Amino acid sequence: MGRLGILVLLGALAARHAVPASEGAAPGAAPPDAPRIESIEFRRGDVFSESEASFWPFAAANAIHAVTRESFVQRELLFAVGDPLDPALLAETERNLRATKLFRNVSVRAEGTKVVVATEDAWTLLPRVAISRKAGVTEWSLGLEEGNLLGTGRELSFLYDDSAERTSRAVELTDRQFIWPHTRFQVGYSNLSDGESYQLALSRPFYAVGVEEAAGIEMHHLETKAKTYAGGDEVAEWKRRERFLRLEGGKALRSGEAGATRLTAGLEWDEVTLSPGDFGAPPPPDEPRRFLWLFAGAERLGSDWIERRQVEQLDRDEDFNLAPSGRLELGVSTSVFSAENALRLRATGSVGTLLPEGFALLRLGVDGRLQGGVQDAKVSAEARGYRLRFPWTFIARVGVLAGWRLDPETQVYLDGLAGLRGYYLHAVAGEGRAVGNVEVRYFLFSNVLSLFSIGGAAFADAGLSWGEPDGTWDLADLGVGLRIGLTRASTNTLLRVDVARALRPDPQGRTGWLVSFSSGSAF
Repeated sequence: MGRLGILVLLGALAARHAVPASEGAAPGAAPPDAPRIESIEFRRGDVFSESEASFWPFAAANAIHAVTRESFVQRELLFAVGDPLDPALLAETERNLRATKLFRNVSVRAEGTKVVVATEDAWTLLPRVAISRKAGVTEWSLGLEEGNLLGTGRELSFLYDDSAERTSRAVELTDRQFIWPHTRFQVGYSNLSDGESYQLALSRPFYAVGVEEAAGIEMHHLETKAKTYAGGDEVAEWKRRERFLRLEGGKALRSGEAGATRLTAGLEWDEVTLSPGDFGAPPPPDEPRRFLWLFAGAERLGSDWIERRQVEQLDRDEDFNLAPSGRLELGVSTSVFSAENALRLRATGSVGTLLPEGFALLRLGVDGRLQGGVQDAKVSAEARGYRLRFPWTFIARVGVLAGWRLDPETQVYLDGLAGLRGYYLHAVAGEGRAVGNVEVRYFLFSNVLSLFSIGGAAFADAGLSWGEPDGTWDLADLGVGLRIGLTRASTNTLLRVDVARALRPDPQGRTGWLVSFSSGSAF
């Protein structure tokens, strides 16, 4: 209860700085002579429209579903009656509402001096009877998830999951507006076949460009088994315990229509203990790892958003930020409370650009610590290009992940989960990889039976792995697939079925065909 009390206290402190919706606006975004908002009209739609609900199963679905409450939508607004009419804030509010994944359609527009906020709900009560096959491994789950409990925006889920690594029984609750607008609370517990985990988090983030302050606290405890692989086989299993606590606050230095510049600082406790498991060599004797990080950072969030359809989803509006954005964080740990002396660097960055009939995105990341030399350092880079020529979508992607002196339980895999759909899980283990994917998608049918859209795909994947234990390997595959977009669902909105043929053998000499089916993108 003491930890929970800390969370509630932090929430109260964050709430002291809670401001009316209109004060989340970026200063100077609206011209001084802009007209004032005289009224706001909310138009809330159910999962199925009135005409669609003439079909009794759709009417029954609407009867079961609770339409998102107007009070929830209102608390998400970044403007209020009497504020200057700012198109940028209307667009940002629309993106924020879409990001909740509670709505299948969102529109925030001005009609004279009246703002109309129109939403159409997605289906959020999801009985989870799911089976998937990824990288040659069949996984299944059973449970119930409500993403919009009684129309309040709260998420509640109960899930039994049988995955490649472990079996879990989990319960989780998330409140997007915990007591105050834009204050997020999350609590979860999982009983695992090889341990247990629980987490608590409370935060009031920078939810809009013009927000001046943010604060948050997060903690989790995890006991499980860590496995390492070589040549596609499991070679060691260790018991792993992790305890984590992070407190963070942030302050905006300036913000405007083009974006925001912010400073962050906080404290983090990170402890990982490895001990011998059921088989294999024992972990290195220098465990556990304990760090008490005092960190500070700076971030720049640009704002140059585009809205597109038929990109990663079918028949869904998707938002992409092309503006240069980045975050830099430096941390220092000293020998307090038995912690180790170390320095830490974390940095991320992204930028995008428009292309003829499409756009491209670039993301970079660096994470590592200095502790008697470079330790557990990882550098990542990913470039994606999209050409949108309806009904065709062309996608090319290149991703690189390189590690140096990785922690003993950390490996970089080249396999089906890394984007090579013709290969089994943990096919190659190393310290770095480079993966390239090319995919052509063709949109076939829209909103069939008012429930789903259908598309087809053809693809090629290639990858290179290096470092211990498996050395250098290059793999490649070709395949075709089916894409099904669930137009009324709130999550897992894209179902994917792929049939791929491995063109080059893995360390176990395996080639041939592999079928995978799951939700979401393969890369």
